[in-house]
Amino acid sequence: MNRYEDVTNFTEHRQHLREHLSRVRETGRPLYVTTNGEPEAVVLSAEAYDALVDRAELAETVLMIRRSEADAAAGRVRPAREAVATLAARLGVRVE
Repeated sequence: MNRYEDVTNFTEHRQHLREHLSRVRETGRPLYVTTNGEPEAVVLSAEAYDALVDRAELAETVLMIRRSEADAAAGRVRPAREAVATLAARLGVRVE
């Protein structure tokens, strides 16, 4: 995948902001904005940004589940009642 398919420089982007935003929204592709030839920012549609955030959150969730499974397999577990009691004591909360 060519990540730098759509590239513009900062001055061009500022001068054609509305047109660039429309293109990003219509194509769904990111627009890379450069300064002195170096990538400085990426413009995404709100839809593309939300999809990216959703994917990142899913990846983090899967990673946490895998770590939890590894902890359980390694015996790094304790009964839920004991864990809740420890947390409640630490937080000064009474649990019945």
